[in-house]
Amino acid sequence: MVLALLAALNPVRLGLALLLISRPRPVQNLLAFWGGCLTASIAVLLIPLVALHVTPMLRPLVQNLASPTTVASSTVRHIQIGTGVFALSIAALTIVRSFARRRTDLPTKRGNTATLTADSNTPAVVKRLLDGPQDAPTEGESAIRRLSARARNAWANGALWIALVIGLGSGPSPDGVLYVLAIIVPSGAAVGTQVSAAIAFVVGMLLVVEIMLVCYLAAPAKTHAVVGLLHDWVLAHRRQVLIAVCTVAGISLMAQGMRSG
Repeated sequence: MVLALLAALNPVRLGLALLLISRPRPVQNLLAFWGGCLTASIAVLLIPLVALHVTPMLRPLVQNLASPTTVASSTVRHIQIGTGVFALSIAALTIVRSFARRRTDLPTKRGNTATLTADSNTPAVVKRLLDGPQDAPTEGESAIRRLSARARNAWANGALWIALVIGLGSGPSPDGVLYVLAIIVPSGAAVGTQVSAAIAFVVGMLLVVEIMLVCYLAAPAKTHAVVGLLHDWVLAHRRQVLIAVCTVAGISLMAQGMRSG
């Protein structure tokens, strides 16, 4: 759950949710985005988790993982400790690079502050969507450009399938899936408990979007302002969020690997 709450502060997901709120039919688009995220997240977590338990060939592996005296369990402990060390190394490297970049950027920021604009940090794809529909493509234009024009028109009109597709691509990262499965599978808990833990992680990971949905129904204007401030804060502190996620994941995996030994 701690990992889920940290993953809930993903700046990309917050930024996409903010963009969806600014579209026509914001509540419906945000709901479609949440549904896409929920579907993709549950699929990438529950399918491998259930497959480990229901596949006859894999059942001995699960039993061996849950028993602390087997070779498989010992291997998993070493993998957990190694993965934990790797995650902590990423956190340490990010800290070092942040300090180094801060020292390098400090002299240049004083002379170049006035030249920075908000558009410099906007991804090209998002800028094209936000610019709205352009002129209709001519007969000789490529199919990719025609599809791009249709996507811009759908975005401008508030089409729900755009939000759904964005949500399907905004699930947990592959390393996040591995972290969660590495904690849940070797726990030795019942299958239902492990499935419940995976679902709880997904719900916690999408907690910010879920709170936004509830709050937007009650107070749309205030919710939009608060989400904008939250997005800006997370974007400005994205390195700190990454450090916190890697630190919590690393300590959790190392502690579990040492405890089961």
